[in-house]
Amino acid sequence: MHTIRVILADDEPVIIRGLKKLLAWEQLGLTIVGEASDGYELKQQIELCNPDLIISDISMPGFTGIDIIREIHDSGKPIKVIFISAYQEFAYARQAIQYGAMDYLVKPVNKNQLEQVVSRAVSLIRQETEGERNKKMLKSYEQKNLRLTIEELLDRLTDGNKGTAETLLELGITAISRYVSICVLETDEYTGQPSRWEERERKLVEFALSNIIKETVDQIDNSYMFRKGERFCILLQHEHSGEPERLAEDLHGKINNFLKLPVSIGVGNNVEGMDNADESYRSALKALNRKYFVGLNHVISSLVEQFEGEAQTLTSLNELQSALRTALKCQDKEQIVECTNQLLQTIRWLAVDSKNQAVSSVYNTIVQLEQELADFGVEANLAGQDSSPMLEKLTNYATYTEVEQAFTVILDKMSEQIGRRMVNKEMVQLSQVKIFIEEHYAENITLESIAGMMFMNPYYFSSFFKKHTGQNFKNYVTEVRMNRALQLLLQSDMMVYEIAESVGYNNARHFSDMFKKKYGKLPQEYKQSFKNQQQP
Repeated sequence: MHTIRVILADDEPVIIRGLKKLLAWEQLGLTIVGEASDGYELKQQIELCNPDLIISDISMPGFTGIDIIREIHDSGKPIKVIFISAYQEFAYARQAIQYGAMDYLVKPVNKNQLEQVVSRAVSLIRQETEGERNKKMLKSYEQKNLRLTIEELLDRLTDGNKGTAETLLELGITAISRYVSICVLETDEYTGQPSRWEERERKLVEFALSNIIKETVDQIDNSYMFRKGERFCILLQHEHSGEPERLAEDLHGKINNFLKLPVSIGVGNNVEGMDNADESYRSALKALNRKYFVGLNHVISSLVEQFEGEAQTLTSLNELQSALRTALKCQDKEQIVECTNQLLQTIRWLAVDSKNQAVSSVYNTIVQLEQELADFGVEANLAGQDSSPMLEKLTNYATYTEVEQAFTVILDKMSEQIGRRMVNKEMVQLSQVKIFIEEHYAENITLESIAGMMFMNPYYFSSFFKKHTGQNFKNYVTEVRMNRALQLLLQSDMMVYEIAESVGYNNARHFSDMFKKKYGKLPQEYKQSFKNQQQP
């Protein structure tokens, strides 16, 4: 029960001491919280102690009892006052009654009279306190019910129930504004994985999050927060098109700073009229779903293009998958990186905000690569070596960026296995190619013909040859021919045109140009210079 706070005031200390002893104050539910010996001190005690009841001499130095009760009356404070007066001060006491004094007692104070007046004051104070508390509870209840009603109506409105717009108008919720927009907020705890929060922690987080959102939204006119499932929604009625983004950025910053909590906010389109709010809500959800591709902990506007490459003509997915398989077989690191980037970019573009489509495309690409590269000893189900199936792992990633990273790791493993298994086989193949060139350099040797002989496509053979020799195929053949030509030039009497034909050149002039490019002199000049060096 509420304890009634009492101040005793009299310029005669003996009176105060007598009053304190006269009644069993605590048994009556009263506590003496202050004493005053003049009007100035009484005013100070009123401010400091916030009393419910004052028992005071009506005539004191500084301020009289009339001054005090007049000030209490004018301020509207619910303080009850009982005055003590001498017989000759009866006129003052009557004036005090006019200002709302409970009663007055003539000195010397009689215990029974004092107890009756105080009991009546206590009863009145308790009645008024209870009544005020009931009023506050009723007002709070009405406000809570109104808020719940508004939230329920906004929930139905965003579900497409346009009839609720009329009800919101009747409740005074609808404002005369140019635009209506919906923002949708959710925490970035990924629903595909077990919750990192216990139930109690989750409720505390939601409570703190709700408070920050409500405090922010309450500062903006004609804006309301409501819930749809686990998501928080905000309805804004505004004049300027950029206001929803500004609110979302402000709210996002507060949540990150105060709660250290990553959240994503989807900002819906600006629409005209409350009855079109469901359209804004759907666009906000679409923006929010884009966080899989944009990344977590962002404000995502429905107006932002999903992918900058949409206007570009992208290579088909099948072509890119084929090019990547070839690059892996050739162990062309640069080409693997380039094909991987283009492939993942194309998958993202073709997915059109669909996580399932993106995951499915990446998964199918991995399966095709494993099947295609099985001949090179690539392990089956390379990406799902642990207890989780590969498709499940890819699906459980929170963002497409994580899927891209996982795909790159899988390709690295494939490339590593291919490299280990191909090295011995390739060295044998390279030796066969070099022997053939040494034996057939005088013939019309082309990259295509040698690639066909080795059962390789020309692109793969070119990469294979350069990887192991450090030279492209044409330069290597030219070097073999020039080395043989130099031997014939210095060790035989053959004419230049005969040497040219014997090393595979039909045009002696072209041969001479190639010889000079290699050795710095024309064939005859080089031979003469060599002879001069040999003479003593």
